[in-house]
Amino acid sequence: MVFVGFTLIGGFLAWLAPWVLIPHAAAALWGGRMAVSRARCPLSRLENWGRAGSGRPSLDPRGFIAHYFENRVYPARWARRVELIVGGLVLGSWLGLALR
Repeated sequence: MVFVGFTLIGGFLAWLAPWVLIPHAAAALWGGRMAVSRARCPLSRLENWGRAGSGRPSLDPRGFIAHYFENRVYPARWARRVELIVGGLVLGSWLGLALR
């Protein structure tokens, strides 16, 4: 959850502490890659391994975001729109930082 939050607002945090931009760019690029390619995240595989070891059911086959956010924070049918909004927030935070 911290990684998702940092990916979402890290660019705005960089307005206060510019050194945050480098790790935020890495997080944003990773998140963007996962959204575009629909690849399975290695951390989701690791979580599924831990869940299996504790006897819990695995994550949604589509991954962490689908499991914890879709139909809890927003309807699943809005998934692509939410990804575009998040991408816009990230790019907007970078633009705001560049214009400061």
